[in-house]
Amino acid sequence: MSRRRKIRALAAAVVVVAAGLAVAPAQAGGAKVGFREPIFVDSQLAGSEGFVMAVPQSHRLIYATHEGTTLLLRNGLTGAPSGAADFGSTYRNQVNMWSSDDAGKTWQRINWNGAGFFTGPDHNLGFSDPDLTADGAGNLYVTGIDLANDSLVSSSDGGKTWPTGTVQCHEGDRPWLAGGKGKEVFLLDNSEQYGHIVVRSTDGGASCSSTHATGEANGYTGYGKPVYDAATDTLYEAAIKGSNTLGLVALRGATKKFDSGTPGTVESRMAVAGTSFNTFWKAQIAEGSDHTLYMTWSTDDRKPGTSGGCSGAATPVANSVMLVSSHDGGRTWSRPLVVAHPGVTVLWPWVIAGAKGRVAVAWYQYDRVTDLDCAPDAAKMGVRLAMLTGADGHKPSLTTVDPVGRPTHYGQVCTSGTACVATGHDRRLGEFFTLAPDRNGCVMIATGDTTMVDAVTGGPLPTARPLFTVQNNGIGLYGRACH
Repeated sequence: MSRRRKIRALAAAVVVVAAGLAVAPAQAGGAKVGFREPIFVDSQLAGSEGFVMAVPQSHRLIYATHEGTTLLLRNGLTGAPSGAADFGSTYRNQVNMWSSDDAGKTWQRINWNGAGFFTGPDHNLGFSDPDLTADGAGNLYVTGIDLANDSLVSSSDGGKTWPTGTVQCHEGDRPWLAGGKGKEVFLLDNSEQYGHIVVRSTDGGASCSSTHATGEANGYTGYGKPVYDAATDTLYEAAIKGSNTLGLVALRGATKKFDSGTPGTVESRMAVAGTSFNTFWKAQIAEGSDHTLYMTWSTDDRKPGTSGGCSGAATPVANSVMLVSSHDGGRTWSRPLVVAHPGVTVLWPWVIAGAKGRVAVAWYQYDRVTDLDCAPDAAKMGVRLAMLTGADGHKPSLTTVDPVGRPTHYGQVCTSGTACVATGHDRRLGEFFTLAPDRNGCVMIATGDTTMVDAVTGGPLPTARPLFTVQNNGIGLYGRACH
């Protein structure tokens, strides 16, 4: 690093410390964190908003993604005949699903009765908003929506077959899943009738409860994928109040409350006031094996009195990826930790946690400061990942790596939801990407990638493609070496 760059980095650190934030120092020594050469899971099917999951019972990996219907680059359809043909010929109105028997080196589409569907269409309809989880009995679950219904489908044989499910677990948008005790799974969504809610299935997804818990309290609304703590019977979800307050909602005694027939309402707790968010799914939560909770988000820093952002918004300045932790079930939180402040624009962080303060946070990172919706075509964006140790204490340290080693996207990331498609803007990456541990605690990454081009025209494809890589060097989340 040049002397001038060192001075700029030091100045940035001084700014965040002065604001009352902690800055994690880089790790010294130890095995270097490394990742396997990334591969495309599929060169034909869409691959954004993906989830990957390790299945202990079958030693398989399962991967699920959005089918791409509302995550399109509209001019990619008209200017990419090969890509448009791929999309049309494979469309099944189900989220895309693959499995791997060799730790993700090769992937095969899950194929129901050789018909090209991933699971039986009688109990699974929904192209959008996938999520994966497992319950306490080892059943796997996947969800998807069709703009009017939330499907819930399960596998009891480690992902080989998916025979059980319902097309209508509930109505609503963006279902999230958390496995409970035994054959129990919780589904959280944004119901048109009730707002943010929690429903439950206790029969492997064949049906869902007619009762629900209210997922909003005291102005806080749940955001993002939840976690379930079986030891305390508590369902946790990151939550936002207004435009600048981060908190948590918790359904304590979740199983007991649903068993009673009156699930009630979540409780809310504040974590950080006076912050900002530059992503639609504003924060994500994770839980370590010692029950420590972690939440991550990326800030939306702007220069007051300016208009250099999209549509005359204030000009963006370099922002940060942040992390807080709680040792008491979300009742109190640590001061915010700056995981990344690289001097450019960062977005869409995701977090997973292991043992003894070992945490992984990943995010997308541009090569410049830019506003997401109007980033120039030449702006490069790729994945960055920080492996933290001691993230639950006062002296955390981290190692940051580029796990893919190249950009996964160029240009804008439209943040206007389904309106992006109607206006021809680029929404191919959706609104998040995810991490998961493999069975040894090594970090797996499931991300969309828009760099593949049409075989006929050489232009952009209408949808992203699913990309996968896994940690193969350094210490994983469970304290074991990754090879």
